[in-house]
Amino acid sequence: MSNEQAPTWHQGELTMQKRVGTDKRMADIGPRFIRDFMPEQHRDYFANLFMIFIGYTDRHSQPSASVLFGELGFIHSPSDTSLVINTQNTMGDFIHQELEVGDKVGLVGVEFDTKRRNRLNAVVADISQKNITINVLQSFGNCPKYIQDKTFKTNVAYGDFSTTTRSVLDATDKQLITQADTFFIASSFDDGEALRNRGVDMSHRGGEAGFVKMNDKGQLLVEDYYGNGFFNTMGNLLHNPIASLLFFDWQNGHLLQLTVSSEILWDDNGKTDSNEKTNAERTLRFTPLKVDILHNGLAYLQKD
Repeated sequence: MSNEQAPTWHQGELTMQKRVGTDKRMADIGPRFIRDFMPEQHRDYFANLFMIFIGYTDRHSQPSASVLFGELGFIHSPSDTSLVINTQNTMGDFIHQELEVGDKVGLVGVEFDTKRRNRLNAVVADISQKNITINVLQSFGNCPKYIQDKTFKTNVAYGDFSTTTRSVLDATDKQLITQADTFFIASSFDDGEALRNRGVDMSHRGGEAGFVKMNDKGQLLVEDYYGNGFFNTMGNLLHNPIASLLFFDWQNGHLLQLTVSSEILWDDNGKTDSNEKTNAERTLRFTPLKVDILHNGLAYLQKD
């Protein structure tokens, strides 16, 4: 079956849309808003980024969130259905360790100063020592809601990589999380042969510093407010609760990557503890399973 025939939404997304009553509107909007090619402005947009956030599945078939860096022009678009990303200057060699031709990936580009963001769901078409080539499955823009303004400078320590792995968050991790105004989440589902539209999503979450809270069990709580109504991430989590979260130490140049188990708490169930009360219709509760600190993993620092 060709991608043109593939359904726009998978069952998890449809379940979420039906619960909130937007399924009929999404049935109309989806095919018009989500394309299997990039408009010219999206191709130009990606070519002018110096970082792009990527979600993929690792060798254990679990979602993983990361970020690719480069000088302007490290991404180019030879056609309206493909991107070529130079990976020479990115974090370690994860591309060559984890990805294979045919793997599904999710990408999102964010311009923090202009508050533009565009997303892709794609399939890996080629991997070389220098580049990864992806073919577009779904291309769509996102509204500027919740993007926090940032400008950047070069991190001179970038490239001096080391990794610390542990099973629980320490006090420094918790402080970084609860003071964050931005994180990214990679989620995945088994799209099967019948869908062939995507298998991994990469999504941005943002808000005022402190929008991510923690309960006394060390679980993360993130209120979910109405956005584009697609429910890409939540639809995935209904089928596969394992996700990967990426937080940033923009001052010191480190990355915090969490493997988590996820739960969707609605306002009518689940939030029984006093420290889990929120004002949102839905809250995501993340239980950390694995903690990775990628030292000097950010090519850019936030300017003061």
